Amino acid sequence: MDYFELLPWISNFLGLFQTDSVSGFFSEPFNTLWLGLAVTAPIFVALYVLQIIATYTVAKRGGFKHRWMAFIPFVNTYYIGVLADKNKFYNVKIKTFSLALAVVEFVLVAGYIFYYAVSGIIFAGGLYEIVTEPSVVTGEMVAIGYRSASRISDTWLGWVFDYFELYVLFILGLVYLVLHIFTLIGFFQTYACRRYLLLSLFAALFPIKGALMFAVRNNDGMNYREYMMGEQRRRYEMYQQYNRPDDNPYGYNPYSRNRGDRGEGQDERPRGSTPDPFDGLGGSSNQNSNGNSSSGRSGQTPPDDPFDEFKSK
Repeated sequence: MDYFELLPWISNFLGLFQTDSVSGFFSEPFNTLWLGLAVTAPIFVALYVLQIIATYTVAKRGGFKHRWMAFIPFVNTYYIGVLADKNKFYNVKIKTFSLALAVVEFVLVAGYIFYYAVSGIIFAGGLYEIVTEPSVVTGEMVAIGYRSASRISDTWLGWVFDYFELYVLFILGLVYLVLHIFTLIGFFQTYACRRYLLLSLFAALFPIKGALMFAVRNNDGMNYREYMMGEQRRRYEMYQQYNRPDDNPYGYNPYSRNRGDRGEGQDERPRGSTPDPFDGLGGSSNQNSNGNSSSGRSGQTPPDDPFDEFKSK
């Protein structure tokens, strides 16, 4: 299926040359069609070989059986789900998605072969009309595509050319895309946990699945949930080390709001007490002063009251 995903990219690039130059070669849609098919083939083969190598390498490293399945088209797609057996998607085994994906892929490939065969017949026989519409910028009529000629539009050949890709292949393509994403999520969760979502989307939306799988072929498979639990445990242990007095030279957690969490060997002064900065300077007078204040509040006559002699008289 990657071949027919890559073909529109190549055809759009070749469409840039659809002018009257080069003896009008690119002005003929039949020439653009078969040239696009021919140019896409070696690029697809290169990417597919990378996928085969990646699938076989992963299967060999993981000790999977039936590694021959990596070399057979469509079966190779199912085997991707087999290699992702350590993970599930919403409690559904990945090989269930990959099996459905392989079936839909087979139907889609057959449909595209049929559609392009009909397109080749129509282009070669000149049984088409150019569809035009006014340009937004210049207002001139510009070509935007092709449709079957009016003399064959009521036949099955014209219906296939006009509507088969637009409706049948488009709907099947949506189903294929959803199953493809689920399958790739399971595979990359197993062999590329940290970037699984990004790799899955790129591999599903662009025809580079083989290259991305080849990049992670030497990674060990793992369960994604166990991986995330291990990451959380590691972060928790790093956080906990700040609460260990033996490992902390400051004896307390410097990031804690409660600075009273001190370790051994630190000042054991009760929380909330403030040292007197005048200790040792006033001797007993300081204590008496403090005692006077307290005695005055209790209603008792302080022992050093300067008016004692007047009161006695």
